[in-house]
Amino acid sequence: MTTFKDIQKILDDAIDNASAIGAHGTFWRDVTRDQFVGLNIFGCPIIYSQGGMFNGPLSPLVKILRGPTNCQGLDFPQMPFGFNPVSKEKVQTISDWIDAQCPV
Repeated sequence: MTTFKDIQKILDDAIDNASAIGAHGTFWRDVTRDQFVGLNIFGCPIIYSQGGMFNGPLSPLVKILRGPTNCQGLDFPQMPFGFNPVSKEKVQTISDWIDAQCPV
């Protein structure tokens, strides 16, 4: 089973463990799983929730790792910007983790 620590590692690996990146910083570090799933970056929730259920494919985190996206009327480039794209398999792991309701 994929855990929050696994997701944090995927995101850290995606930026080669850099200490700081972009305007949003390393938002997945130094937060609990509950804080993470409730995060908003630039006014956009990173995890999509409908009816109390998390949805991976509709989550902005998954969308932005797959390619450029729009949220709240703002266009954003694929993330992580300035680094190689996250592999399709790892993005799918994140999406599946979200669909599994983000286990700790």
